[in-house]
Amino acid sequence: MPISKNVTSIASAFLVTGILLSDSFAAESEPLLDRSMFSIGVGFSDNEISNPDEDDTGFQFFAAYDLNHINLMEGVDSSVEFGFMDFGFSEDDTGLWASYVIDGTVSGRFGWLAQLGVDFGDDSGLLAGAGVKYSLNEKTDFRIEYVIRDEVDSLQFNLLYHL
Repeated sequence: MPISKNVTSIASAFLVTGILLSDSFAAESEPLLDRSMFSIGVGFSDNEISNPDEDDTGFQFFAAYDLNHINLMEGVDSSVEFGFMDFGFSEDDTGLWASYVIDGTVSGRFGWLAQLGVDFGDDSGLLAGAGVKYSLNEKTDFRIEYVIRDEVDSLQFNLLYHL
């Protein structure tokens, strides 16, 4: 069934209006993601599997994005982190993970952090962790974290650089 000339004209008018409005809104609105809210991190970890009892050293690298619009309470910041971890065991133990992180300041440059997330790798499942941080300068934090997964527990030493 052919499309009538009126329907084509109305659709064209909506399309042109949408393009014009989207350009004017795009000029006024902020970008979807703000570059200054990103951070990158790298670290190493002491990893332990409880069954069989095995320890090894691994590494991780990750990216974070601050969520300034989410304020759980005064002095508590929120972010999301996405990363890759190699547990260091002889088997192919690697994983991608994502977590929601909250952190705050204790005193001066010292602070705390906690996270809850999901691991998508060889140790798939939930992860939870807590730790302390020390701000080396305005852009760099040193973090010591203990993260528990289904099979692997990790003591992590990470550097986080805020872009």
